[in-house]
Amino acid sequence: MGVESYNFFIYPKENMVKLTDDGWETYSSHSVLFTNVTNALKSMLNVNSYTSKESWSDDDPECYYSYADETCIIEIQINSGVKSEKVDEISVRFAVCNPEGTFEKAIKLCRNIGILLGMNVLDMKLHESLDFSNEIQVMKSKQKYYEKREQFFSMFRLPDGVIARPLYCSEVWNIVKGKGKF
Repeated sequence: MGVESYNFFIYPKENMVKLTDDGWETYSSHSVLFTNVTNALKSMLNVNSYTSKESWSDDDPECYYSYADETCIIEIQINSGVKSEKVDEISVRFAVCNPEGTFEKAIKLCRNIGILLGMNVLDMKLHESLDFSNEIQVMKSKQKYYEKREQFFSMFRLPDGVIARPLYCSEVWNIVKGKGKF
């Protein structure tokens, strides 16, 4: 989880999740069929498969989706990019510099994925699985996002909102290094 992105981790409700030296990991034997995950994603408005510019050569392209509309881009990665019959995790992330409203769309997307597939949604920065009926917890998640967003713009001495177009996480560094268009 880099400074440029905000991340959610979606995992089967029956499983435990723990932060380890290698990142967030799930524990238990419950999973969701890969075909159920891809069918659920394909059924969602503005969600399509895409080719990640950050994928490794051994990543499977069938594991990458994104929600993209005129105002934001939210990336979805199944099983850390490795196709398998069963899915233990889904990662959802977006560039913190995406235009206002991206967080709300990401929360809605995560909530819908969780409902469709019987999975929990972990806010990786907050370190809590979200209960979407708990408005205080959702507001804490949103606050963590805004703190990270502010940190990003401050770190690179950019005015908030200077990046006016939706970006994939992999595009952020070209913008910051001055090689791309705001």
